Amino acid sequence: ATRYHAGLEDGERRDNQEDFVYDRKQIMVATNAFGMGIDKSDVRYVIHYNMPKNVESYYQEAGRAGRDGSDAECIMLYAPKDVQINKFLIENSEPNPDFDEETIAFIREKDIERLKYMTYYCTIDSCLRKYMLRYFGESAVKDNCGNCSNCNSKFVIDDMSEAAKLLINCIVETGGYFGEGLICDILRGSRQKRILQMGFDKLSVYGELKDLPEISLTKLIDIMVQRNYIIRVGSDYPVLKLTGKSEAVLSGGTDVEIRRVIPDKKKGSAIVRKVDDKENGLYAELRKLRTGIAARERLPAYTIFSNASLEDMCAKIPTTPEAFLNVSGVGEAKLEKYGKQFINVIRAYLSAHPEIKK
Repeated sequence: ATRYHAGLEDGERRDNQEDFVYDRKQIMVATNAFGMGIDKSDVRYVIHYNMPKNVESYYQEAGRAGRDGSDAECIMLYAPKDVQINKFLIENSEPNPDFDEETIAFIREKDIERLKYMTYYCTIDSCLRKYMLRYFGESAVKDNCGNCSNCNSKFVIDDMSEAAKLLINCIVETGGYFGEGLICDILRGSRQKRILQMGFDKLSVYGELKDLPEISLTKLIDIMVQRNYIIRVGSDYPVLKLTGKSEAVLSGGTDVEIRRVIPDKKKGSAIVRKVDDKENGLYAELRKLRTGIAARERLPAYTIFSNASLEDMCAKIPTTPEAFLNVSGVGEAKLEKYGKQFINVIRAYLSAHPEIKK
């Protein structure tokens, strides 16, 4: 693994970027400053440790994976604190000196709005692909893409209406002056000093959700904010407040239902190499040849042949120029430039492994 961030010297950043692009290092751990303009087509994973500030950024960053057409996986780890961190970054960013105060305020307001839609993406329980495409104006989208984590998970519907009423009542009884951390602690019956000193252990809602896991209560708050039943107000220390839709939940006129994922213990990674086990040795030999050519020509390995092309070579096992032209990603120019070397490796491998049938 290697790294990339603004605190490094220019030379180290450049060397680390080249190590990744030229396949000398397989993993890049980086801030979002990395990757702009880098068309490395064989990236298999993009993993976000934090939520990006907007859907536009996530779309661009996630889109760095799977450009060669092979399966790739994009994983985002989300926590509610990501929202507050991003709000802080937006509100404390260095403004453009060419803009007046009104323009700066307008831009920040729009940035906060985009952050809201990114938060919705992290907390929805419907198709992620549909949400993203609709965000960018594509309306004719199927309800189930069959590929995202929401569409590929098994769900049960939990009726959280009673818990939602208790949550709203807790906000009412505490005056709407506190954040979700304290609200959760009250509902779950915490005995921390602050709660006892303020007498919140005497509230009617105190401890009423003690059997509800904290992560479930946090998810409930996220969903209720997303559906505008409650709102978060403030940036540094946001507090929970009611909206015009809160009363409908309290009166029972609106049910609060949440889809909950049933973990599939048998399910592993969604990425399965297309190359058969008996051909893994050939795949390794082809990768080795590609790496050597890339080093000599000082080119990224994927510009020689993509992983998809190597996998197709393993599947088709071409031993003539005519057959090599049928490989995905091979044209006359690449046949002329690299065909003989790759065909020779395939022939040599077949000679050493006569059990493999063409």
